[in-house]
Amino acid sequence: MKANPLSIGSIFSQVLRLVVPLFQRPYVWNKEEHWAPLWHDIRNVAERLLASQPAKPHFLGAIVLEEVSIPTAHLETRQLIDGQQRLTSIQLFLEAVCDFCAATGNDEYHKALLALTRNSHPLSKESDQVYKVWPTSVDQEDFRLVMECRSPAELRKVFGVADDSEEVGHRIADAYLFFFKVVTEWFVGAPDTFTPRLDALLAAVHKYLRIVVIDLDREDDPQLIFETLNARGTPLLPSDLIKNFLLRKAVLEGEKPDSVYKKFWQSFDKDKFWRKQVGRGHAKRHRIDIFFQYYLSVQKGEDVAVGHLYSEFQEYVRQQQVTAKETLTSVQRYAQVFKGLDDPAPDTREALFLQRLRTMEHLTAYPFLMDLFVRFAERPNEVRQVLADVESFLVRRMVCNLNSRGYNRLFLDLAKAVVKGEGKPAESVRSYFMSSDAESIRWPSDDEFRTAWLETPVYKMLRKQRVRMILEALEIQLYNPKTEKIEIKERLQIEHLMPRKWKQHWPLADDGGDKDGAEAKRGQLLHTFGNLTLLTKSLNPAVSNGPWAKKQEQILRHTALRLNSKLQDFPEWGDSQIAKRGEVLFGLAKKLWPRPAN
Repeated sequence: MKANPLSIGSIFSQVLRLVVPLFQRPYVWNKEEHWAPLWHDIRNVAERLLASQPAKPHFLGAIVLEEVSIPTAHLETRQLIDGQQRLTSIQLFLEAVCDFCAATGNDEYHKALLALTRNSHPLSKESDQVYKVWPTSVDQEDFRLVMECRSPAELRKVFGVADDSEEVGHRIADAYLFFFKVVTEWFVGAPDTFTPRLDALLAAVHKYLRIVVIDLDREDDPQLIFETLNARGTPLLPSDLIKNFLLRKAVLEGEKPDSVYKKFWQSFDKDKFWRKQVGRGHAKRHRIDIFFQYYLSVQKGEDVAVGHLYSEFQEYVRQQQVTAKETLTSVQRYAQVFKGLDDPAPDTREALFLQRLRTMEHLTAYPFLMDLFVRFAERPNEVRQVLADVESFLVRRMVCNLNSRGYNRLFLDLAKAVVKGEGKPAESVRSYFMSSDAESIRWPSDDEFRTAWLETPVYKMLRKQRVRMILEALEIQLYNPKTEKIEIKERLQIEHLMPRKWKQHWPLADDGGDKDGAEAKRGQLLHTFGNLTLLTKSLNPAVSNGPWAKKQEQILRHTALRLNSKLQDFPEWGDSQIAKRGEVLFGLAKKLWPRPAN
């Protein structure tokens, strides 16, 4: 390879087309981390020149180019293997300055800048060949719009946003608007030095702002270069490396790159769903990386650390000895299912299960679920039976306060059991859950579930959203064919029927027994399911600590829940009533989350 430090002006003065390959990631630079620092670098050099201070070359980073074979006398072209984020941003900056010069009547400067953003070549065959830099497929439309609109006002009009909007929601266009704004502010702030500032800015571009240009020889491996270089401040995602690896592999196997990209990968780049970051703190990651971690985990049957995702994916594909097209076909099928887990069809058993799974925060089940839905897409009834058993297993263990550590390993083993189950997923899952009494895998019996349900202070033990989930599930279980089904749209609050501050209106019976023991027992009992219900945000404080007669009357007057209508059967409320209602609710829970007898 050859490395040469060249000024921005030297690079873009050439009649040359720098094309971003299809396998590159989309444009991801942003204001805080990239555009503002880039403008800071450019402005500092220009201001030193403006002040007649000594100016040294300022390096903006490196780019890697690969030669492209083209017919003689056609427009010279290079593939931009690394540095596309930087060069695209610089082109958008130059276009902003160019349009600013046109808007302020500086025609000569406008023409000079056009020469840095447009090619003039008589043998150009396509209109887009006029652009010095041509981004990857997903960004081409936005880039073309920026270059054709020629002003922020026209660009905002095309995107249908307000005249004073600083953003339109597309990064290519937003970068242009940012550069136009800061350049305008720099000039407007010093009207007496307008022309000198233009001269200084052009001098910085032509002489002092430099980039190291690395030209690859035919013997150099572009894949290796791509893997080891990152754009400024935005490290490559594991999925970016996987994309590069698979699409290059497909080309080496004789596939047409455009066709493979559009069929198998374009949706990953176009759909914002995949680039959204989810999770909290250090666990926050892009969805596309999470998907590939889950995909590879279930394919290998073992946990895959995100830090080793790319290397393990490469090794897996090589061991399988399958083509890139076969791998991409499999990835696409699982990706469609993964996205469906986030947005399932409404009013289905699958949607209800996934909602409860998210509430319990057991997303380690996703690799298993992806595999289940892919393998048995044509057998929905069996899949729903599996979901019912998995939900019962998780809810019972949660109520019984059993450890959830190791669930990631458990669900990968469960996926293996289904594969070995000779096409009987429901039978395989049930057999797996019933096969062991080990603490990490056992499915609590009815007796254990009942004891925990009646005696465990779940309000203190479980997160509130999980208690609410169970109470809402009981409400649904109370519906029958004659019942109007109520959709709970608002976030109902958990209410203690016997309040936590119970001593004023709810005295213990004075039977001469152990008062401290009775208070402790009540303190535990009032946090069990038998004493919990759901109320609206406005009703809850209105009835909170009052006596039972008033509280019962207010609840029955305003409630629309079947869960509360049964309270009319209790003329008074105490420890025995809590226990009785707990038994009634347990009967519903046992039907809702059943477990087969041993």
